[in-house]
Amino acid sequence: MVLTSDQHPITNSNFSKAALKTCDVLQKHGFSAYLVGGCIRDLLLGIKPKDFDIATNATPEKVHNIFSSSRIIGRRFKIVHVLYGNEIIEVTTFRSNEQTKSRRGTTVSDGHGMLVRDNSYGQDIDEDCNRRDFTINAIYYDPKDGTLTDFHGGLYDLKHGIIDIIGDPEVRYAEDPVRIIRAIRFKAKLGFKLSKRTEDPIAKQKSLLINISNARMFEEVNKLFLSGHGQASLNELIDYDLLRLLMPGQRSVVTDSEFHDFVSYALESSDARTARGQMNKPYFLYAVLLFTKVRSILEQQSASLGSITYPEELVVQTAQQVLNTQNAATDIPSAIYYDISSLYVLYFSLFSPFITQEELEKITSNSRFRASYDLLKLRAHFEPSLEPYVEFYKPYYDESALKAETLRQKKIAKRNEKRQQKRDAMNAFKKDAQSKNEKKAKSESFSKDSAQDRQERLAKARAWRIAMNLDP
Repeated sequence: MVLTSDQHPITNSNFSKAALKTCDVLQKHGFSAYLVGGCIRDLLLGIKPKDFDIATNATPEKVHNIFSSSRIIGRRFKIVHVLYGNEIIEVTTFRSNEQTKSRRGTTVSDGHGMLVRDNSYGQDIDEDCNRRDFTINAIYYDPKDGTLTDFHGGLYDLKHGIIDIIGDPEVRYAEDPVRIIRAIRFKAKLGFKLSKRTEDPIAKQKSLLINISNARMFEEVNKLFLSGHGQASLNELIDYDLLRLLMPGQRSVVTDSEFHDFVSYALESSDARTARGQMNKPYFLYAVLLFTKVRSILEQQSASLGSITYPEELVVQTAQQVLNTQNAATDIPSAIYYDISSLYVLYFSLFSPFITQEELEKITSNSRFRASYDLLKLRAHFEPSLEPYVEFYKPYYDESALKAETLRQKKIAKRNEKRQQKRDAMNAFKKDAQSKNEKKAKSESFSKDSAQDRQERLAKARAWRIAMNLDP
């Protein structure tokens, strides 16, 4: 189905200037270029898109050569990031239906049918659309003429709230098991339902997720829980019995009400932060997800069973034990790994019964104090005995938050000042260049006039000499 510009609500004004410029440059170089995927899906649903993806028949190497400020990322699936300041436009080359070596790239699968390389390139969107994951993500927009092209009934599925995989579901899940996670994520994000043929193979094929690299799974878990629909994602993962695969060390607790209620409450809070435009940090997410397990081990290992304060060394060892198990599924970067461990240490230090003023100042001036206090407030919702600690630390939290906001405003002011200085310098440069051009033009005009006057004087002199018979 092809819709002309007057048959759908999307216009070029819905896209960033960087996205439109990228398409325009590619098209001027003789290539096709379409906006596709989530940005089109979201616009048709009345949602403002955050990212813009472009599909083209230019290979990654050609795209990289066209745009000086760009980089090729990925080996399994090559993508080009075109950079415009802080904005990144993602450009992918049309994929081919051919699952073999080809003249324009290579596709390689392992013994389970999973694509370990998917770089066999196609020539047009007729091929590329069949390599997209779901129908609602396979709608193409051409900014040159405003046409919208839908090959697989994505417009129908958007209208009826359906997530339907393209092609044979079992084959597509085997090619890339992460499509199972993506199906669940879109279901949670959009409130859609999975088509029967999309949903049925999940129970049988979800075990394929263990073949996915843990680094890639780390990114997928972040998308599930940190994009404003974390609470819904948690419920879907439990319903499809997928959380056990994502959190191997938590298999015994993921269905317990204590775990579910706490994590669900925390994710509800983080979803609200996202809705307010505030950021959520991965280290805090994992601190919440793993908290029940960490505390359980601490209680078992501590001599004072039931205590809420533990030796720092024991907390660090327990955190490392739980995090190492979690890394088997999601490869937590070392910096985040350290932040989680440090947060746990600071959290349990809040309950020290013999805290001195010096220790109190050290705790409340720690960069992770506010995060530990946020965790304390979440826990106090389920443990009323922690409320006195919430009240005690609240003034310190408020003071820390005020200092952080003041520092943030100073950074913003400093950044704006630098930007203004750059603008002033650019304007001064333009003004100086304009002044030089004007002077040059006047000089050239004067030189031209002077030469013309000289020619006229010479002509008059020659005429007078001829008239006076002075020339031989």
